[in-house]
Amino acid sequence: MILHLTTRENWHASQQQGFVTAESLTTDGFIHCSTEHQILAVANKYYSGSANMVLLLVDLKNLTAPIEWEPPAHIDGSPAKPHEPLFPHIYGELNLSAVTRVIDFPCDNAGKFAMPPELQTFAIKPLATLRHHWSEAAQLSHAAWRHEFPFDTPSTYLDQFALDAATPGALPEIFAAVSPTDELLGLASLVADDELPGATEPGPWLAAVFVAPEVRSRGTGSALVHHIVERCRQRGDATLYLYTDEKQSWYESMGWTFIRQATLNDITHVVMYIATD
Repeated sequence: MILHLTTRENWHASQQQGFVTAESLTTDGFIHCSTEHQILAVANKYYSGSANMVLLLVDLKNLTAPIEWEPPAHIDGSPAKPHEPLFPHIYGELNLSAVTRVIDFPCDNAGKFAMPPELQTFAIKPLATLRHHWSEAAQLSHAAWRHEFPFDTPSTYLDQFALDAATPGALPEIFAAVSPTDELLGLASLVADDELPGATEPGPWLAAVFVAPEVRSRGTGSALVHHIVERCRQRGDATLYLYTDEKQSWYESMGWTFIRQATLNDITHVVMYIATD
């Protein structure tokens, strides 16, 4: 699912003409869209104070026009920065059969937008504030990464959680995605050293990105990765690194770049980086 922000008037006109279009289709060649975790920042940056707006929920499987995930095309003409996430762009008219829902999206009296309840699918929080999830998080982490770290145990992860809680502002920093009903959906860590033998990269490292199987393909993992990237930017880290054995193309879709191959416990990995300054 992706989202297109438009005026109520344009939506009404679209229903009459049989498709959704936008001025950007003429000026940029595509219709701007966002994921649910990008839309709030976009709305408040470019549409603050705009009344009578709606969000169109678009099912990618029903799109008839091509879609590309690309760096943001800033309305003010400023260039995209290396750390910015990729945005969905529809290269053609948006067919009405792909619009599955229309959500009212009003701004408040100060002109600011807030996430509508219909889209509040999860939040990203410091795991240090979610101690009741530590045992589950340790079990999930151990199961996810024991093929790479066979000598670790759930206690290994509990020790990391405790270190994070005991050293606020220092690494490691561990974040969790939780549902509105407080279910643990995913995890990601920012660490100084991710235990890759022979690594010369200075760090910090994105590590241990995990999403529960039942909620994959809903943007949870990418939201966790973007959260860590933004945290690095806030800390003043110029570059963030990671290694992965099977998700190279997924990270490339979010702007990460291949550096080299490496081996960990006889498993081939690739080392990647993203600029965060």
